[in-house]
Amino acid sequence: MQATHGFAFSRSRARVIGYAIAFALALSALVLALASTARAAEPPHKSYLASGTSITFGYSQELFNENFPTENPAAFEEALPVGSGKPNGVALDYFHILQASSPAWTRMINDGCPGETSGSYIGNGTTGKTLEAVIKGTHTEAPCAYANVGGFELHHPYKGGKRFRPEVGESQLENVLETIRRENTGNNATHHPVQIMTMDLGANDLLAAVKKCEKEVAEGKWSGASGEPPITECEIVSLPAVINALATNVSSVLFAIRNGASIAFGEGGPEEHGVNYRGPLLFGGFYNPFGAVFTPGVELNPGSNFLDFVVNIVMKGTVEKFGACYANPQSSPSNIAHAFNPVIDGLPLLEPERLQKWTNMANATFAVNGNKAANGPDIHPTPEGYQILAEGYAAECH
Repeated sequence: MQATHGFAFSRSRARVIGYAIAFALALSALVLALASTARAAEPPHKSYLASGTSITFGYSQELFNENFPTENPAAFEEALPVGSGKPNGVALDYFHILQASSPAWTRMINDGCPGETSGSYIGNGTTGKTLEAVIKGTHTEAPCAYANVGGFELHHPYKGGKRFRPEVGESQLENVLETIRRENTGNNATHHPVQIMTMDLGANDLLAAVKKCEKEVAEGKWSGASGEPPITECEIVSLPAVINALATNVSSVLFAIRNGASIAFGEGGPEEHGVNYRGPLLFGGFYNPFGAVFTPGVELNPGSNFLDFVVNIVMKGTVEKFGACYANPQSSPSNIAHAFNPVIDGLPLLEPERLQKWTNMANATFAVNGNKAANGPDIHPTPEGYQILAEGYAAECH
């Protein structure tokens, strides 16, 4: 593909950007005026709350395969080879960065759920119904299938969930609201409140859209008549609606967190409501694992860097309306050394090396514990990739 700074803009792609920018402007109605408050006295201990998907959890297919079927969450915090003593996972890596900055950082709560979509993050319980009524277009799903359907354990289990009965359990958002309410009120607020929060959310929504396009291309529904490869043609046409749905759901999530005192997440009196979280909230953007993994300029999914670029533009504008900081790992604006896809920065020759080192897309190994499952290609980061994501949080948002 002929490119300036790594990619070329066709008319159809320019239209997608137009749709994306128009949608971002439309979300201005959701802007919140975050109250300016005087800095309170520093608590003796600070808590860090990590929330999101498999990225927050610290997942990789290889670790899942090697630990199957027990899947002890602690096993996902140790890098391969098992027993190396190295940490794994963006939450743990970022917690170590916080601890290096101050001894007051003594507690980490990892709420991550592998496979979480923005809809399942909200859940279809009381909070989901509330947000559907408050913010038009919010869509919900049954919460955390990893725990409630797969039966696997989380780092920080949510209340009430039972295997094959997700409807009886709370969602990750409800657990986040409950955790902030518990840690940031009463005696806890002066001793170990949540003082910073990170979130990654939306990658599984996008992956579902990619899989849908792959299915439709296989069925012959896209011919490539536009001049783009069929898969790219489908994704470009589908992108505005996918972005719209994702940005609306993320807006609902951040609205709930910033206005937790007025969002019910359970039955009962005022003690069952949250607090208005006004602390730092860092949102992890999207790297593109389907870029040029093996050959510079040859993407595994043609046009995927452009599409990821558009998603990052829109989602950055979406979260910043709620006072959140956006860490973009695709291009890593504050430090190109952390960019997973430096083709966006005009450095296409660096992309294969980084995607091979920082993701499991080139992982050709198989599990050695007897199940012989393939460990890749896997979109999830390697331990080094997780460390790079954590450093990106610090570079972009400190």
